[in-house]
Amino acid sequence: MGRTTRWTVLLAGLAALSCWLATACGQDSGVDSGGVDRGPPPAPEGIQIDRMRDGEFWLSWDPVPGYRADEIHYVVYRGKEADTPAAVDTTFSTEFRDVGLEYETHLTYFVIAVDANGNQSEPSALIQGQPLNSMAPMAPTGLRAMAHNLALYAEQSVAVSLDWDQNAESDLHHYRVYRGLEADFPVHRETLIAEVDVPRMVDSEVDVGVTYYYRVTAVDRGGKESPVSWQAQDTPLPQASLVEPVRGELVDAVPTFRWQAVPDAVIYQVIVTTSPGSGEISAMPLTRQTSATFRGRTMSDGRSYRLESGQVYYWKVIAGTRSSGEANSVSRAESFKVR
Repeated sequence: MGRTTRWTVLLAGLAALSCWLATACGQDSGVDSGGVDRGPPPAPEGIQIDRMRDGEFWLSWDPVPGYRADEIHYVVYRGKEADTPAAVDTTFSTEFRDVGLEYETHLTYFVIAVDANGNQSEPSALIQGQPLNSMAPMAPTGLRAMAHNLALYAEQSVAVSLDWDQNAESDLHHYRVYRGLEADFPVHRETLIAEVDVPRMVDSEVDVGVTYYYRVTAVDRGGKESPVSWQAQDTPLPQASLVEPVRGELVDAVPTFRWQAVPDAVIYQVIVTTSPGSGEISAMPLTRQTSATFRGRTMSDGRSYRLESGQVYYWKVIAGTRSSGEANSVSRAESFKVR
């Protein structure tokens, strides 16, 4: 058939299908709820292929007349090349989507109707065709890059997390992730950094202070690659250097915190806790400044949390590259004590 799909709808004759349906289409006697044997329903008509995509067919047929939708169901049969057709789906719908098909394989379909008593119709007409691989996937959408530089106990974790929307193609195989150090970098084998099966990955081969640019493509089972996605970028920021208070320094009950500016950061937030790693008690707003005054979080009784005299607390600074405040780098915690 070459690369051109040819559809042939053949009238189903009893003689042609008798060997295929020796067991599948035997007629069972049945009695309806009123005690009257209605016999087998008529064969479904109007079977057609409504849509063809790479590696998939969308079939439909007319409802069997004289039956409510809940009184009749359909069994879809599919045959591959010279193989005997086998049932691939049972449905109350008059539509069937067959996905994940092998390219350029000759397939034959027909449908039988079955009533509530198990009576089976004669088969529908046959419909035949070959699923091809004529189109590459669509370019992935929704690509995001989120860098982070976190102090985890005694170790530093630096990476860029990527995610994007799942492609809808049924013959999708994997994604390719490309990275560059300049905007609009060329997409080719030298800038390919990963091939992944899911729409996300973590790039840990990154350095603090370097801006990384990313683009993604989708690849189908036949090796066809999509156009590239839009570009996403981010920079793992250095951790903020805390200026004051530090090393258990005595402060007033409403202290002001100061730190050094972080290159490429556009937003900051101070977090105050009761221990080095947990017990957040602050509700301090985002700021573009390099200082902030303590504000306690609201407690269950509606009052704001106040720092207690003689108690030791801890603070750290989150720096971000987006004004919405997503954490990029998180400084190490410093302590202070309230007078």
